[in-house]
Amino acid sequence: MKRARLHIACFFLATGLGGVFSSCSNFEDMAVISTNTSTKFDDEQIIGSVDIEANAAQPIPTASKASDIRSSKLFIQCRKPNSSDFIPANFLFFDALEHYPYFSPTLDRADSGYIRIRGNSTARAPKKPYNIKFNQKIDFFGMGKAKKWVLLSNPFDPTLIRNKLIFDLASNLSFVYSPKSYFLDVWLNGEYAGNYQLAEKIEFGKNRIPYDVNKGDFLFEYVEKRKKKDVTYVISPLNSFRFAMTEPESPTEAQLASLKKELHDIEASISTKDIREYMKFVDLRSMIDHYWIEEFVNNPDMHTGSRYFSIHNGTLRAGPVWDYDLSMGNTKSSSRSSTTGIHAKVIWWKVLFQDTTFEKIACERFLQIEPLFENLVSDNELGKNKLDSILEFFGGSFQRNYSDSGWAYCGSPAGASNSGRALTCPYSPIPLPTYDENILFLKDWIIQRLAYLKKKVRTRLAELDYIKINLESVLASQDSIFAQK
Repeated sequence: MKRARLHIACFFLATGLGGVFSSCSNFEDMAVISTNTSTKFDDEQIIGSVDIEANAAQPIPTASKASDIRSSKLFIQCRKPNSSDFIPANFLFFDALEHYPYFSPTLDRADSGYIRIRGNSTARAPKKPYNIKFNQKIDFFGMGKAKKWVLLSNPFDPTLIRNKLIFDLASNLSFVYSPKSYFLDVWLNGEYAGNYQLAEKIEFGKNRIPYDVNKGDFLFEYVEKRKKKDVTYVISPLNSFRFAMTEPESPTEAQLASLKKELHDIEASISTKDIREYMKFVDLRSMIDHYWIEEFVNNPDMHTGSRYFSIHNGTLRAGPVWDYDLSMGNTKSSSRSSTTGIHAKVIWWKVLFQDTTFEKIACERFLQIEPLFENLVSDNELGKNKLDSILEFFGGSFQRNYSDSGWAYCGSPAGASNSGRALTCPYSPIPLPTYDENILFLKDWIIQRLAYLKKKVRTRLAELDYIKINLESVLASQDSIFAQK
């Protein structure tokens, strides 16, 4: 058996207590170091080495059997984070893939970055999610350089993987951008905080959404009622849909006027219910693909936020995807926890589906992307299923989230290792007793939901057979229109 020798840097951490220091022989020891809010990582003092078995990849169906060889770690030192302001933080990142420890993702050793609690309902959970940003652009796991990143805590999803399943699915569809993500273990001020999903922040940028506010582009999310004091909200001119601005974050009066004019033209074209008109203003590929994602997962959060849209070159585009921890059966809503029913014909999709031509081409597109939905939990022509692949790669971290951190399943008694870490479930149902049972529930739900939609789509396509226009011809016509913009 080959063995990989990892050179692990051991750091002395200044506690600020009159020269008293704690030392460590490897990164795991850092999890138990007690530090105060003024602690910063100090210079490298000792270089040691640790042997790690380099096991060949084997089919590992459950988290309890997964290897730790790919377990990357992020250590954060800062004052107690809050929801209002970014506070200075120092970061120590260990990349298991590259087998290399970094003192900090940034090379400077003072205030290498910043942290703030993020989210809405998840911000109120004991296991907090965070926004983090750095003084210079960082490339995590080859996802591309950027200053701003997100640490999703996924406290209401007992499997921890619903968000990543859909993010990765969307990356194979027609969106100009889908957020990439990676799981790692996080320590905050010496305490193991559990498994986190490091994800790209939804924003314009070279390695994010390739649009630019200086060129008249916009990004916004559909929000019915939620209101935050530092967010600009816009009401669409004809349909009175309420949107929270993301790009630009603080629009000028001129930008708001331009956005409202663009929205007026877009909504006016959709209101005709004539595909020859609205295809000039609506990107059909992204609108259809985003609809099928929302319909497939039976998302209960479609009205609360995180349904993003952009306008680029005067064209409305759906996406990127975001926020699926309460989807795929993980909700207290009886209709949205069901594997049956059609629920995603909302916002602009409600009007678009009143045009039978749009409905037909949407159904045709479902047949094209059906294997991607199937491959979430079943091996097919696309290869090994995504769920088992994620478990193989990150299963050890999922296990530690419940064993080492003491986080209990949402609504269950707290874990034995840390009796103070019970999670409440205001939105999701009481999980099943074990991780494996929750995984099997998710697999079964996906299989049943896909079977329902397959039957529904094929039945509807047979009814719409009289419409001679097809998906390929419509998209070819739209490409020609966009090429002239």
